[in-house]
Amino acid sequence: LYMLVLVSCSGPIPYAIQHELVLLQAELNRTKKVAEEAINKVENLKKELSASTSKSDSLLFEHKKETALLRASDAFHKGNNALLTKKYKKAILYYKKTIELRPNDAHAYNNMGNAYKEIGDFDRAIECYNSAISLKPDYASAHYNLGIVYQKKDEFITALESYKMAARLAHTGVQK
Repeated sequence: LYMLVLVSCSGPIPYAIQHELVLLQAELNRTKKVAEEAINKVENLKKELSASTSKSDSLLFEHKKETALLRASDAFHKGNNALLTKKYKKAILYYKKTIELRPNDAHAYNNMGNAYKEIGDFDRAIECYNSAISLKPDYASAHYNLGIVYQKKDEFITALESYKMAARLAHTGVQK
């Protein structure tokens, strides 16, 4: 707008208008600088927020993972307690919960097999022991327990193979 005024005037620009133009240009430059600083601050805040959100998400994920592990550990110990107090069906439920939260827990499969063995469900006990052995092939106790169940089913040759494997593993120092 001022440029139009300047171009359309044929005579010299009065000093007061020149001075006002200089002041306005200085104000415009300050405003531009403030706007650029504000934009830079917003961009930095976006980066900080993104980093903070990522860190928060990471911490939340770790918390959920740790919580699941604690819940699995709690269920496992409750299963052990139920097994020791001969509450076998309750123990099975706790071991299933443990396995749901910690699917690669060979000890939970082994102990669940023990509970099934105690209620006479030998086929499920065998499945559990085999799952434990699949997860941990050097698990001597699972091999031994598998031998007991096969012996109870009068499958003596298979029982003997399981006992031999348990003995070999126990002899080499692998007992857990």
